Amino acid sequence: MTTTETPETASLAGSIPAEKLLTGLRTELQKNEHVIWQGRGSGRAFNALHRGMLVRAGLLAVAALALGYLLFDNRNPSYNWVAWILIALLVVRLVLFVWLTSKTPSRQVAMLTTQRLFSVDVTRPEIRWSIEKGGEGRAEGAHLEPHPIIVTGTKERGHIKLNTTTRKVRVYPPFVLFNAERPVELAEKIKRTLKIDQPIQDRTK
Repeated sequence: MTTTETPETASLAGSIPAEKLLTGLRTELQKNEHVIWQGRGSGRAFNALHRGMLVRAGLLAVAALALGYLLFDNRNPSYNWVAWILIALLVVRLVLFVWLTSKTPSRQVAMLTTQRLFSVDVTRPEIRWSIEKGGEGRAEGAHLEPHPIIVTGTKERGHIKLNTTTRKVRVYPPFVLFNAERPVELAEKIKRTLKIDQPIQDRTK
């Protein structure tokens, strides 16, 4: 995530003006909000895929192998081509699904204001979430209690997980800043700005 920021001690006039906000953020600025950081996602984040989705992918792979075994283990090998076609379709479907959805980080734009941290998908604006002052999370109409801030990756670039949800999620969970530059420093800035009491768990390498 490429960042743009201003000093936290900057005056209101020194904050990032609305006309310089990234596309997708300009119309989201609320009254009396001032932006002190904004970032654009980049790359892919296979190491941030939701565990539930990985389990489903694994089960799908097992099903494909089982189907192949049952079809190959027959008395009429002339129909083995059917097994190959079915397995190929399953594998292609799985690979395309993971490849397309793994582009989510590159579609993320986010901003830290004096009131909240806000993220939106530039191609799917309905995919959005925010962290309010105190650390409360908001996504898809749900309000979630504060959660420890977890930072993974390296000191130079990594993911920042700010909350969690028990709801059914897509490939990526909400409340994650993907591939952020200097993620530990950014997490500390978010914690100070939004007065979050929850600790930062530094899991970077």
